[in-house]
Amino acid sequence: MEYIIITNNSKVYNFYKETNEVLFYQKKDLIDLLEIIRGKIYAGHILLSDPILSTLDNLDNPYKSVAISKADFLGEILIRDDSQKKMIDSAIKIAKKLPFRKIISDTEEAELEKYRFIDLNILTEFIKRLDNF
Repeated sequence: MEYIIITNNSKVYNFYKETNEVLFYQKKDLIDLLEIIRGKIYAGHILLSDPILSTLDNLDNPYKSVAISKADFLGEILIRDDSQKKMIDSAIKIAKKLPFRKIISDTEEAELEKYRFIDLNILTEFIKRLDNF
């Protein structure tokens, strides 16, 4: 399946921009990014990677990268199935409750680089599995 990467991580953008469609939102925080993703899901795209799970594993990471379907399927099964909408809405509710969300501008550059790398690794591992599916 073809996919679009949505990210606020410059490392992910630079790594994938030549080979994949990447929507890069440099100044967006986790909540802003999830709300952008919600707009895509409500337009009929499908979440391919979990929008929140890796964030629970590293609560302090201000970066998030999510893969969604390239094609929208609004005219197909999703009209009858609200599970995608429920999933992204739940992810936003969870993210708003996270106690340790860091603001990118308040974080040291060395720490941000570590977070960028972690987010890139999580996405890269997911894409390897997706490409082999």
